[in-house]
Amino acid sequence: MQFKDYWDKTHETYSMGKITYDNWLDDYKEVLDNCKTEVLDLGCGVGNDTLYLTERGFKVIACDYSEVALNHLKEELKNVKTMQLDISKPLPFEDNSFDLIIADLSLHYFDEKTTIKIMKEIRRILKPNGHLLARVNSIADKNFGAGNGQKIEENYYFVEGYNKRFFSPKDAKKFFSYIGKTKIKEADMLRYREPKKVIEIDVEKGM
Repeated sequence: MQFKDYWDKTHETYSMGKITYDNWLDDYKEVLDNCKTEVLDLGCGVGNDTLYLTERGFKVIACDYSEVALNHLKEELKNVKTMQLDISKPLPFEDNSFDLIIADLSLHYFDEKTTIKIMKEIRRILKPNGHLLARVNSIADKNFGAGNGQKIEENYYFVEGYNKRFFSPKDAKKFFSYIGKTKIKEADMLRYREPKKVIEIDVEKGM
């Protein structure tokens, strides 16, 4: 099954209904308050973080690979700008476009070469001193496949029907430092049927 087909089917099965969010972005109020541009929600899914942001007055460009997810988002959040894109390809934005990019559970599906390419693209479109706020799978995420499946690369497996990367703190520093100064922390995410272990990243692009 192709990656896009997988996500379209997943969203058709699980994403219908009211959009909800958790409050992980509460910890980054200062970063959000300093944002003067539109926020790019990169891999927005059905719009969990887009809803959080729009409720707080931010203008958001919500981007995802799945048309099904974007159609559901547009039904619920009618005034949000949406864009279908593949984040493994060059991003269709000018250099230095955004003060803030959100990438919540969307950057852990790629091999090492592609992951580095994505990081460099994010750096390109961030303004100097702009921030990426992200969450990725942790190597401790045993409820959602960590350490299982067919190994492709170190901490990168074919599991539960598609390729998933699981990040150690060291991995997160290595990859996200391509963008800039990186702060990480391990956290629990409680939006799903079972607790999910994630690594949260706040990375600031330098001048």
